[in-house]
Amino acid sequence: MNFKRVLLMISMTLALCGAALAEPVGEPAAATDAKPALSVRSFTFKFKQADRAAAAIKPLLSAEGSMSIQPSANALVVTDHAENMKAVVKMIGDFDKEPQSFRLYVRIVGATRVEGAPKIADDLKDVARKLAMLPYNAYESVGEATVQGREGDPGLIDMPSGYRAGFHFGEYDPASDSIAVKDLQISKLTGAQKDQLTSLLKTSLNLTIGQTYILGASKAPQSQRALMIVLVARR
Repeated sequence: MNFKRVLLMISMTLALCGAALAEPVGEPAAATDAKPALSVRSFTFKFKQADRAAAAIKPLLSAEGSMSIQPSANALVVTDHAENMKAVVKMIGDFDKEPQSFRLYVRIVGATRVEGAPKIADDLKDVARKLAMLPYNAYESVGEATVQGREGDPGLIDMPSGYRAGFHFGEYDPASDSIAVKDLQISKLTGAQKDQLTSLLKTSLNLTIGQTYILGASKAPQSQRALMIVLVARR
């Protein structure tokens, strides 16, 4: 083997080693999947207020979702994933409807503390269990009535016993299946001529449809007498 041939073999060996060193050690990592795109929709309300709708759909939004209220247009701009947007569209469709009709049943119950066994009038048997949880043991119905109206309508009930219930139907919330009863005021006509109206209770509350609520009104927490106001909202 002559000197030139040796040099040629060395050169070829180095070239092969260089080619081997230049080869990639492995396949490049696959690109991670892109996050689903966000969509944007604008909703203009015909019957209800956009801020109330915003409160109703807030629990439906994802962590990336957002919304903005446009009061001048009574509109709501929502940004979120397509799946979440489907739930938003359904909720808004249920929410923005013509004012719905409801009935409010109001019963005034006189409550007292007496000696002996509990005394509950027969016409109060339907709420006897709830009344038994209160710190009185004698109950009698002193008036009841039902008034029907639509969202936004005022309601007024005058009972033969002299009690009066005034209020406004608020908005229906489909998320909680409840109707707002605003500015509820229970009063009684007093005075020799029954021409003076004495206010006994003022409040606003949300009533779940079909559920019975009992409010109490007394001069002091330890009073021997009180009034219980039984309320039930129905469609």
